[in-house]
Amino acid sequence: MKFSVQHVTRYTYANPVWESFNDAHLCPVSDELQCCESFTLKILPQEPRVLRRLDFYTNQVHHFEVMEPHDWLEVEASSLVETMPDTRDFTVPCPLTGLAGLDRDERYYDFLAGSQRVLLGPMFEHEATEIVMGVEDVRLRVEALMAYIFREFRYAPGSTQVETDVIQVFKHKRGVCQDFAHVMIALCRSIKIPARYVSGYFYVEKSVSGSADDNSASHAWVECFLPGIGWVGYDPTHNRRADVRYIKLAIGRDYVDVRPLAGTYRGEAVAEMEVAVQVALV
Repeated sequence: MKFSVQHVTRYTYANPVWESFNDAHLCPVSDELQCCESFTLKILPQEPRVLRRLDFYTNQVHHFEVMEPHDWLEVEASSLVETMPDTRDFTVPCPLTGLAGLDRDERYYDFLAGSQRVLLGPMFEHEATEIVMGVEDVRLRVEALMAYIFREFRYAPGSTQVETDVIQVFKHKRGVCQDFAHVMIALCRSIKIPARYVSGYFYVEKSVSGSADDNSASHAWVECFLPGIGWVGYDPTHNRRADVRYIKLAIGRDYVDVRPLAGTYRGEAVAEMEVAVQVALV
């Protein structure tokens, strides 16, 4: 499937700010299941120079600086992306023995340890162990954990903030896609399954016209490592494996690593942020 994506972020400041330094994770990845055919980044009001680099997890990062005083800032990312179906064989066994030693492998270590937004502890280990009791296949364990979150947690916009601790989400059992991704990561890592956070978009079709839904928006899910298969995307918000409707932006240990826009500025003004995302089928 081929999609056009427009992601517009606008900051409004009560008073002028200056020396604004920013990093954007807004360029979709290109890998075996996805190809970003074009990407443009438009920044107003001053159209600064944009520098591109790769971060520690090989995500594309676009850095820009707005040095002059300004009381608003708008960042518009436009992408054309094609996604391909995953043709791997998901019926092959994924034995638990395939997880041995991954905590000593630099490719997986970061996705097994605790991170800033995914703090591990006995609570997660106990719950995860109970959920997968008697399940001896890694893929089936991951699916059981995902189904548990979908069944036991309530999707409740506004019930959490970006900074909400994963422990609080787990205790109250409500939140949004970002929270559910963090919970699933904590459960997986607690029983030695490598899991990483994925930011991106999820395309939703209208039931009548088939065009892109106005509610198509930024989304978050999880990728888990399955021995013998590789990294596989799972969406606990919808209780399904990621497919061609998912557009991947970046991967990291948790949300902090892949924030769409992150930066600092000089000035005492508080920023008000508005975000608008449109995903359309081409």
